[in-house]
Amino acid sequence: MTGVSGQRAVKTSAWMLYTLIVLEILFMVSPFAAYYYSIYATPLNLLQDSPATAWLTMYLLPHFTYSSSWLANTLILVSWPLILVGIAVFLVGFAQIYWAKFTGKGAVAVGLYRHIRHPQYVALAIIGLGTSLYWSRFIVVIAFVTMLCIYVYLARVEERICLEKFGESYRMYMKRTGMFLPRRWENRLPRLGRRLPRKPWLKGVSLLAVYFLVLAMTLGAALWLRGHVIDSLQIADGPERVTVFLAPVNRQTRQVVSNAVNRNELPGAIAYVAPSSWDIPELGLTGTVMKEERAHLSELLHPTSHGNRLSFAETGFTVLLAEAFVAGAEVKGIRRFTRAIGIRPIEFIQLDGKTGEIVERRPAEEGYWAGIPVPTF
Repeated sequence: MTGVSGQRAVKTSAWMLYTLIVLEILFMVSPFAAYYYSIYATPLNLLQDSPATAWLTMYLLPHFTYSSSWLANTLILVSWPLILVGIAVFLVGFAQIYWAKFTGKGAVAVGLYRHIRHPQYVALAIIGLGTSLYWSRFIVVIAFVTMLCIYVYLARVEERICLEKFGESYRMYMKRTGMFLPRRWENRLPRLGRRLPRKPWLKGVSLLAVYFLVLAMTLGAALWLRGHVIDSLQIADGPERVTVFLAPVNRQTRQVVSNAVNRNELPGAIAYVAPSSWDIPELGLTGTVMKEERAHLSELLHPTSHGNRLSFAETGFTVLLAEAFVAGAEVKGIRRFTRAIGIRPIEFIQLDGKTGEIVERRPAEEGYWAGIPVPTF
């Protein structure tokens, strides 16, 4: 493989990884989400077929389950602002560089390019970070870290080309600007390049080792974050099934409800409990009681309320009983929930939150997301 074809292959790989990160969120917010996402689900289902790779499809942050973690809630809240800022920076950089090409001005050294040499890569990294937080699978985390490393490689390749084309003027431009951050910020950071071996093959091995080290540290942080998030959820580990409360309820209500859903005659390993007025599309939950008031702005902005009210009467609940899919050996206890890579809806029950009486039972339909790996909390 020649140098040029190798660079093209790397650039193509970068865009494929970037597509993996961004498309899932775009599919989910589009009107054709069920259709597009069913196609996207094919590789995810392939990953779930093996216990060695099934964990890659798991999520780090909550999507429809109330979390008391300020860290998790903040990360979800900043995801969309990051996406919008990244898009804005990308469009500005795009306009500046292509205006320069259209007018024949040569290398761009104004606007964003006056401070950093690769603002478009920075913009794509910001968008990738935002989408990684909003749709936070382990596979997306790996793709994001890999994408960043590829961007660094591509930026260095592009700079070598610019040096050959523009000569000393571009060298002076490099001295007064930073690669991805303003020069004065980058000067405060340690430079890895000064500590790398000079021999090309040894340098390549060292960079590969750095990549795997960064990836291992990132995955370690992701595992810790997922454990922290699960600890922040309202979960009752019962003898028959794990009860997950999607909305914040008091301790007494949790006890009454968890006792009621742990009856032997009920099916499933997981019980998702939501106020009867809540709508959770991922679980097929649709409010069965009239919403008397609109949700307050603070409730709408809460990252895991799905626009539902956080203040409600703890008298009526809708419970989804579901079977959990776990890769590998059979698990017990809380792991029935924490190790679940997917769920199969079985039955809906209407429950009185005061007495624990089951008012109604009905079969659960598969819904739009049947066979598609979706969040489990």
